[in-house]
Amino acid sequence: MIEKLKKYLPKATDENSIAIYPMMIALLLLIIGIFFVKTETGSPDIGVIGNLVFLSILVIIGPYLIKKYLDYSWIKSLEEQFPSFLRDLAESQRSGMNLIQALSSAADSNYGKLTPEIRSIVNHYTWGVPFERIVEIFISRTKNSELMTRSMRIIKEAYASGGNITLTLESVAKDVAVIKDAEKERKTALGQHVAIMYAIFFMFLIIVLALTKILIPMFKQQSLSLSGSTDFGFSDPCKLCTGLKADLNCTPCSIYGVVCSMFGINAGVGCYYTALFFSMLMLQGVFGGLVAGQISENSVTSGLKHSMIMTGVGFATFSILIRLGFLGL
Repeated sequence: MIEKLKKYLPKATDENSIAIYPMMIALLLLIIGIFFVKTETGSPDIGVIGNLVFLSILVIIGPYLIKKYLDYSWIKSLEEQFPSFLRDLAESQRSGMNLIQALSSAADSNYGKLTPEIRSIVNHYTWGVPFERIVEIFISRTKNSELMTRSMRIIKEAYASGGNITLTLESVAKDVAVIKDAEKERKTALGQHVAIMYAIFFMFLIIVLALTKILIPMFKQQSLSLSGSTDFGFSDPCKLCTGLKADLNCTPCSIYGVVCSMFGINAGVGCYYTALFFSMLMLQGVFGGLVAGQISENSVTSGLKHSMIMTGVGFATFSILIRLGFLGL
């Protein structure tokens, strides 16, 4: 499935395609929303534009994350077979084969996704390309794997210096195997922490939904009953921003207005608190996902996929429940 999907995506060297095509689609969506979707008064529909902005962000980030995941899966599959390949290469040389014979023998074996790379090495060697140059080509193709890059440079130096290449291959294979085992143990241990981050998000989602469902109707009812009264009650704080222009303190109210338009919620105390809770949920999803990526893969960028999952689930949940009348009443 991954290989079929990878065929339809631009090549790893064509990074501009990953950025340009989605941005063009996102821009087209925004143009349609701004110029072709109007309200009854003829002005742009802020709610539709808000939804299209959210969709555009997914369109821009989605292909990039899919490409990164496919490259990551490919590299990990190479690393899984790399120690076996090095051990077999050492055994072949120990049996009396030279390096090219050992590589040719390995090319006929099954090392999964590493096999085409081995065959490419053999082909380059038969075409007369120097071994040092072949190693550099291999390193350039697997540059996202620090483990394989470092190992191949050690092998290259051992070959160039005329050292015992067999012992070097065995030593590198043993070190790579130990590192991969340590990575598996780390991934298993830290996977529990990632699960905890998701559990925290879903607990927060349930709390936000409960607050939105239970408290907001109470706020609205109290606001109506105390209308015109000087007693304490819940009201829409954004009323104070009516008529003000370019006031930094009123920026959240502008954002909340867009959120309410996206979900079709009328302005008022219900709009304010629904948008407030929704914004809190989105922030929790974004930063919770980034933390999950840092914990699991030691990369904040890798956490973008977790952020997309969390914010996507939160947005879809609010949209569905509001459309069903469960929220936003």
